[in-house]
This record gives sequence, C-alpha cells and structure tokens, in this order.
Amino acid sequence: MAAKSDLELLRAHEPVLMCTKGELFFPTDVDAYVRNCSLWIEEPGGRERVLVPAGELTLDRLSQAEEEWPERHKHLRFVQEETLREEARRYKGIARSVIPKSGRLAAVGVLGRVLDILMKLSLLIRGAVPGGVTFAAVTRYRERVDNGSATYYGRVTREGGYIILQYWFFYAMNDWRTIYGGVNDHEADWERVTVYAVENPDGTTRPAWIGASSHEYHGDDLRRSWDDPDLHRDGEHPMVYVGAGSHSHQMLPGDYLIQVDPSFLRGPILAWQWLTQRVFRADRAINRHGIGVPFVDYARGDGQRLGPGGDREWYVVLIDDETPWLKGFRGLWGRDTGDFFDGERAPSGPRYERDGTIRRSWADPLAWVGLQKVAPTEAAARAELRSHVGVLDERLREMDADVLRRRHQLRQLDSARMALSREAHSRPGAKEYAEQIESLEKELADVYEKRVLTADERDTHLRALASETPLVPTPTGHLKAPHLPYSSGKQRATRFLHLWVALSTPLLLVSLALPMFLLDGQFTLYAMLGVVVAFAAIDSVARRKFVQYLTGLAVAAVIIGLAVGIVAAFIADWRIALTVPIAVIVVLLLVVNIRELLRR
Repeated sequence: MAAKSDLELLRAHEPVLMCTKGELFFPTDVDAYVRNCSLWIEEPGGRERVLVPAGELTLDRLSQAEEEWPERHKHLRFVQEETLREEARRYKGIARSVIPKSGRLAAVGVLGRVLDILMKLSLLIRGAVPGGVTFAAVTRYRERVDNGSATYYGRVTREGGYIILQYWFFYAMNDWRTIYGGVNDHEADWERVTVYAVENPDGTTRPAWIGASSHEYHGDDLRRSWDDPDLHRDGEHPMVYVGAGSHSHQMLPGDYLIQVDPSFLRGPILAWQWLTQRVFRADRAINRHGIGVPFVDYARGDGQRLGPGGDREWYVVLIDDETPWLKGFRGLWGRDTGDFFDGERAPSGPRYERDGTIRRSWADPLAWVGLQKVAPTEAAARAELRSHVGVLDERLREMDADVLRRRHQLRQLDSARMALSREAHSRPGAKEYAEQIESLEKELADVYEKRVLTADERDTHLRALASETPLVPTPTGHLKAPHLPYSSGKQRATRFLHLWVALSTPLLLVSLALPMFLLDGQFTLYAMLGVVVAFAAIDSVARRKFVQYLTGLAVAAVIIGLAVGIVAAFIADWRIALTVPIAVIVVLLLVVNIRELLRR
C-alpha cells in the first residue's frame, strides 16, 4: 500500500471542534486577518509607531519584518483606533446568546469572589485591552474576515517513531473576559490539536494519542490515548470541545473551573499544592482546581460543529519550518497592551514565544505532552526494554570484574598485614593495613548490594519480556490529575444563588467595615469574625454545600482549640508546649506515609 502524503494524513484524522452556543469567533484565514491589520513597532521610551497602515499589509510583507526591522519588538493591530467606535456601535445590533457571567462565581465561595474583585482592580494598573475593542473586533471579523468556513494550518513531522500531525487554529480575538467573564481579552489567539500516529507493520498508519492546548497545561495530563473510553470520536476524527471565548480545548463537554494564580500568591500556592498532593488523591477536586482566582471555561459543545460533517468544513493550509510568514515574523499577532501578567497581551505565532524563542510545542511536540518517554508501539517498547537489559548485563559484568579486583586487593592487603603483625616494630604499619582493609570491605559490600539490586532489576525485565502482558501504558494509566468538568453545563443555578453571587461580595465588604466604625476594642474583632462565619453559612446554603461548611467549621474549631491548648500549655510548662506540636507533626507524617504506601 502506498504511503499517504502529509495532506492525506492530516485529512484522515483532522479533529472535530465542538463550540459552545454563542461563540463569536471561529478558526480563520490569517491572510484575510493580516490584510486588515496594521503593523506597529515599539520605539525607545515605550512609544509605539505604525510601520505599515491597515490595508497595505500582506503575509509576504509580514514575512520580511525581521529583515526590515531586526531585533525590534513588533506587533499587529486588528482593530484600528479610527474605526473602533463606529465598529463597536454596529455590534449592538448583533443577536447573540450569552452565558450569565455570575455562573462562574456561583462555582466558588466568597473568598474566591473577593479575589476576583482584586483581579479586576488589577486591570487598572496593568495593560488591558481598551473598552470596545472586543465589540469592534466582532464587527470587523464578520464584515471583513469571516467567509463562512473554518481554516486550520497543518504541519506534519516525524520523530521518535511517531508521525506528528499538528492542527493550528487562528482566531481573530479572544473575548473570554468581556463576553463570558473570563480572565482576559486579547486580539488574536493561536490554539492547537496534535494527533500522534504510529506506523503499522503493513505500512498503514493509526492514531495512538491526541494532545490539545488548554491554557498553560502541559505534560502527561494533557494527552489522551486513542483507546481512552472518555475520548469522543467520529470515526477516525477526534472530537474536542472548545472553551467559549478562550478557545482552549477540553476532552469532555461541560464547564471547567480554571484557577488563575496571581504571582504575588505563588509561594503560598506552591506550599498549599505540596500539602494537598500528599494528603489527598490526585483526582480530588482540591488538587484538580487548586486555589486562586476562579474562572470558568464553558466547553459545552452545544454550538457550531467545525470539521467533517459540521456546520463549517475545514479548509487546510500546509505549513512547515520554512513557511515564510511563520519564520519571518517573531512579533505579536495582535495589540500589545504591555500587560505585565501577559494575560491581556496578544500571543506570538505558532513557531515563537513572546520573547522570540522557539515555542516548546513547535520544537518538541513529544515533550509537550510527555510522550518523549513513551515508546510508540508494543514492538518498540519491547525492543527498548531488551536494549536496557543489555545495558544491565554489561553493568553486571563490570560489577563482577570490580568484585574480583577488590577481592584480590583485599587478599594482598591481608597478607601484608599478617606479615607485619609478626614483628613488634612493624605493628603500626599493620594497623594502617587493617584500616584500609576495613574501608575496602565496606566498599565491597556496597558493590555486592548494588549487584544484587541490578540483577533483580534485570530478572524482572526478563520476566516482563517473557510475559504476554503489554508493556505500552494502558489508555488511562498515565493520567494523574486530568482536567475534568465540575459541571455538565446543563444545570441551572437558582435565582437565589445568582442574586446572592451578585450581592454577597459588596455586602461582605460593607459588613466588615461597619464594625470598625461602630464598635470599639475587642468587640470589633468578634463582630468581624461573626460576619465572616455568617456569610460563609449563607453561601454554603445557596450553593447546597452546608454539610461541607459544617465539616470545615468543625475542623477549624479543632485547629483553634489545639492552638489555644498549646499556648496555655506553654504558659504552664514550655516542655509540654513543645511536645504536643511535635507529636501532631509525627502523626501527620505517619498518616501521609501510610497513604503513600496504600496508593502503591
């Protein structure tokens, strides 16, 4: 059978993207986008200057940007200042379906909502996309760019026994914050789905794994086996669910809680993650979602279907390392807001990061999803294991030779020691030999121990090779903390919950401020603590988590009781105060170790 061309391989397994109802932007042609962009450069002192006005820029001109303006920071701008207001005004007449923004805050507690307000306030000092840009971008996209189809940019590489099929999608705008209450807006958005195929003995190919970009996630949890029962497929085409506005990818339909951890909380967050990963299972919600500012990806799949048999069929453009516009432009593909969090800045292209370095998923697509350590087929896995057994055999031969050498050296030293010990004036020399012998015996014991361990490992691998049990990983064996939806998206929050979500945060802040003005002394602190407890109770009722609230309250009471007890014990006798926390720490460590042993 003749080998398929790169285009045929891409077509055979191109993904089906399932969008959320109300999505405003779809994967589009970069040529049409660039023709409606202007090209800008950053001057010394932070000023910006237009290099090529909108209407004069082409992909060919863009591919020469690094030659014309080398080592200068450049960016495109899709929405032009002179047309922004008019295009934003025309957006108002466009009918659309909007998911209530309060839905994301209903998924988290009061603390998460307070953090959300702080995140929004940070936009006042960060660089943010100006108001109206999103609405103007919708108008500009629909009138000038969207042709009713959908485009992907396909790249095929071969590495490590895999045929890597990359599908790159370009969106004119990420409108996650403005339309869906997400974390950011920015012009332009590049996303990707990668299918990792392997070659069969008869020369045909079959898909083995799929990876899909999802915010900043990478590694094993980003990929799914082609045989994973949770992977939705339409024949040979994987189905991927697209986040509304963010355009990130999920493998299952539903609403996903995305945690955005502010940089100033990075230390406490890392400490919290270290603790929760050792106390709770990896698939528990506390490990999947973590802590931080809450946002929701609505990847419900109830909107337009893109791809084979869908509302928009794919138009494919082949790209590679030598594609001029990919290689020749290292700048940003949209407005550069200067946001120091990077959330509101436009992205760079598929090949480059924002700092001009090569993007990891472009340079090493296997490492991006943790496949660099996984053999592509069972035959390859067995060949790798046989090779490793050969390495162990060689290591055992070296150890055997080392044992013989050290044993011979020991016998020489012992003979010399015995000869010296017979005469009194030579006994100090005999003592030195005895010390050398003792040291060499310890070294020889270490070699024996390593040899036993190596031989055990070799024998284990030989038994695995003799067994018919597959060596390639099971479809879900690599998953540690896969990203899963917290809700199917079909549930509807009560009116009380939506009302509470909208009012709880300002009411909490006002209620905390009042005691400081109306009360004096220690009553102020007691009143503020009472306010927090009361608000948390109402919140738990609204979110139907009152039992968890009571459990948390009980745990907090125990911790406070222990703290008070330790302080009281310290006042009575400092020895008791030191003994109690040490005992608690020992018990906790024992619990953690026992959990680790049970997991194994």
